[in-house]
Amino acid sequence: MNLSSVLILTKEENQEKLIQDINQVPNCSVEMSENGKIIVIIESENLEDELSSYKKLEKLSNIISISMVFSYQDLDDDIQKAINSGAIETIEKNEKAENIEYYGSIFRRLS
Repeated sequence: MNLSSVLILTKEENQEKLIQDINQVPNCSVEMSENGKIIVIIESENLEDELSSYKKLEKLSNIISISMVFSYQDLDDDIQKAINSGAIETIEKNEKAENIEYYGSIFRRLS
């Protein structure tokens, strides 16, 4: 289980519409809002879902700034997936960062 808190700043006149938009993003819930400050909780099963939700939040309209304040990840499953996919072995073989290709997921190449 991954759990993160995000602080979003907006203009007060945009706050209610932005809250509606946030509530449409998977894994996200608005926990508090006041004076253009919105606290969002992202609760997901894995790191990829958490990052996907955060990226969707970043794309919403009327955001002045967005910051992840706290993040907890249970990475045991993600680490096992990386080991099973050969990603760890690839990283260990390629000692230079410029030799590593990243496609948005350490588990598979995304198209």
